[in-house]
Formats: sequence, structure tokens, C-alpha cells
Amino acid sequence: AVVLARRVFAAWYVRSAADIIRERASLPVVKAIEQDATWKPIDISAKLKQVAGSDSHFGYRTISQVLPLAYGWTGDLEAAQQLVAAKAHADRLPCAGTQVPVLALVDYISEYTNGHPGLIHGGMTAIIAHSSMSLVAALNTPRSAGVVVSRSLNMDYRSPIRTGQYVKIYAWIYKCGPGEMAAAVHFYSPGGQMLVEAISELDIVEQN
Repeated sequence: AVVLARRVFAAWYVRSAADIIRERASLPVVKAIEQDATWKPIDISAKLKQVAGSDSHFGYRTISQVLPLAYGWTGDLEAAQQLVAAKAHADRLPCAGTQVPVLALVDYISEYTNGHPGLIHGGMTAIIAHSSMSLVAALNTPRSAGVVVSRSLNMDYRSPIRTGQYVKIYAWIYKCGPGEMAAAVHFYSPGGQMLVEAISELDIVEQN
């Protein structure tokens, strides 16, 4: 009943940053990642300046109450590809030559992002997807190279994402040849259900 009330009256119930941090730390998905030595925690705060500035939802307090937990894959490339292969197209697997083959994020879907009561607005989902793909691109691009910007964004919405819940996100680069870069992202519920898949063609532009 409490959960239903929170979804229906999302505009009046908003978790505080302290609530999010405390609840998130206790999630089984977070504990599983932190107990797996293949994942390394990443401080993303410095890299956000390389993610097209204010286009990143991570910079908006009303959308993302706190920065997501971020972890970079430290295992070999083949294992990184297997991690996403079951849900990804064969030509969209993590590419060789990246420092962070797969980025894992655990993010909170704020009550401020609702379109209908209890459901995230589709445009907000696109913003989170864009931010996540741009972030993994920035992590694999020297800061001196410039700012990551998106040239295209294609979304495949599989299941509704509810506000007031946590999601696990995998983001990776699947094209990294000369003059081209493309990223993919998968959203999962804490229970492992696939929610959204998105892909984006990316560019690196010089900072003014």
C-alpha cells in the first residue's frame, strides 16, 4: 500500500539525497557489483564536464538527486562482450581498445521525472540514456580531446520504468574506429528485467 501511494502521489513524495544513498547501498544489485572484483568503482564527477556540459542529467539536482554509483569493467574484452551479448545485437558488442569496456551505473529514478503518475517521462529516459552513453565515451576519451556530443539517438522502450525505483545501467562503446564512435546502453530493473535499449552516434568536439 505504501509503495502504491508513493507511485500515485509521486509529486508529493520525494526521497531525500540521504534516503537514496542509504537505500541504494543496501540493494542486492549494488552488493553483487561491489563484491565482484571485476568491477572497479569510478568517481565520475570530474568526467561530467566532458559530457556536453549541461546536457547531462547528472548535473540537474531535480532530475538526479545524487550522482549514480559508477563501476568500470576491469576484466578482459571477451568477458565484457559476454556480459551484454545475450541482450545486444551481434554487431553492437564492446569494441577493443577501450579503457572501460563496460560502464555499470546504479541510478535512482527521481519522482521529479514522472510523465504520468508513477511512470518516468519517455524524454527523461532518453536524457538518462544519452548521459550514460556520453559518460562511457568520455571515460574512454582523453579530456584534451574535447567534449562528447550526440549526433543521433535511437530508443527501444521494452517495459515501463517507474519513478521512485532504482535501475542498473550498462553502457559501452561498440564503434571506436578512426572518425567514428557509437555507444549502446541497456536499462535493467533491480530484478534483472530489460527495460530500455538505446544506441547513439557520438562525436568529440573541441571545447571553446
